[in-house]
Amino acid sequence: MKFPPYIYEPDKSIEAYRQTEEHFESNPEIKKRIEDLGWIYHTVGMIIPQNFENLWSGHYFPFIDSWEELQVSFNQICFGLYKQAFVSLRSGLELGMLSVYFNINDDGHNAVKEWLHSKDVKEADTPRTKTIWKILKQNDNIRSFNEKHDLEKVHNDLGYLHNYVHTKGAKHSNRMGLFKSNYQTFEPKLILKWLDSYAEIISLISTLHLLKYPISVVRFDYSKKFGIDIPNFGNLEEHNIDKIATILPANYLADMEEIAKRDHGTQETIMEISALPDMTEEQVEAQIINLEKMSIENGEGFTKWLENQETWLKSFGQEAFDDKMKNRIELLRRWAEENGFMDSKVKRLGLDI
Repeated sequence: MKFPPYIYEPDKSIEAYRQTEEHFESNPEIKKRIEDLGWIYHTVGMIIPQNFENLWSGHYFPFIDSWEELQVSFNQICFGLYKQAFVSLRSGLELGMLSVYFNINDDGHNAVKEWLHSKDVKEADTPRTKTIWKILKQNDNIRSFNEKHDLEKVHNDLGYLHNYVHTKGAKHSNRMGLFKSNYQTFEPKLILKWLDSYAEIISLISTLHLLKYPISVVRFDYSKKFGIDIPNFGNLEEHNIDKIATILPANYLADMEEIAKRDHGTQETIMEISALPDMTEEQVEAQIINLEKMSIENGEGFTKWLENQETWLKSFGQEAFDDKMKNRIELLRRWAEENGFMDSKVKRLGLDI
C-alpha cells in the first residue's frame, strides 16, 4: 500500500515488525524480560485498593492509562517507531506517578474528578512534576524512603524522555541520532535502549505504589482467613511480592518491609485480619462452587466448563480428577441441568450465529 509522497508508510512498519519478531524469537531472553516486566506492572495495579466507595470512581484510571501507554510504547518499538515509543514511555511514567498522587490521601475517588472529566478549569490541569513530588512527599513513607534512596533523582534521571516529546536535536528525532534510512527500520540497539528505560520506569512506579500501600510488602497467608475471596485492600500474595522484588534495586524491599513494620495503619489491619477465624475446608469449597456457578451461568455453560476443566487437567499431566473435583463436577452438573445452564448464555439467548 503506497501513499506518495509519504515515506513513513504502513508497509515499512510491517517489515520492521517482521524483523523485530524474528529478533525476539532469536533472543528469547529479551522477549522474556519484556513479558516479565509487563506482568510485574500488571501486578502493581493489584495494590491499589478497590472497595464499594471508590469502585468505578476513576481513582484507578491513571494507573490503567499508564499501563495502556506502556503497552502502546511496546507496540511502537515493534513497528520501528522508536521516537514515539519513548514519548509513550514518558506518558506512562507521568500517569503512573499520578496514580499515587491522586490517591495519596486515600480519597482518589474525589481528588481525581476534575482531571478525569477533562474540565476546562485549572484544577483539571495535569500537575507539574514539582507539584507531584511536593504532594508525594507529604506521605511519611515516601518522604523517609526518598531521603535514603533519593527517588527524586531516579525520576530526574528519566528526564531525557522529555527530549523525545520536543525533539531535542537529531538524537531525539525520528532518526534517533543514527545513520539510517529516513523511514521505519528495525534497530536492535534501540530496542535494548527502550527496554532499559521501560525497566527503570516500572521499578520507580512500583516503588511508589509499594510505599503508598506498605501492606503490599507484608507476607501473610490471606487465604487462611478469606479463602479464594480475598478483598483488595492494598495486599499482595507472597509470590507477587517476590515477582515485583526482581525489578527493585538492592535493599529496596528490605527497607520497605521495615517501613511496613512501623506503619500504624498497616499493623492495625494485619492485627484485625489475624484475629479472624481461619476458613474451613467446607467454606472454601462453597466459595469455589459459587464462583464456578457464576462462570457457568453467565458465560460458557456447564458443557464447555467441563471441557475446559479436562483440558487443564491434561495440561498438568494428570489423567483423572480427584474425589473432591468429581464431587464438585456432579454437584454442578445437577445444578446446571435443573436450571438450564448446560449451554452457554449466548446460545441460550439465541445469539450465537
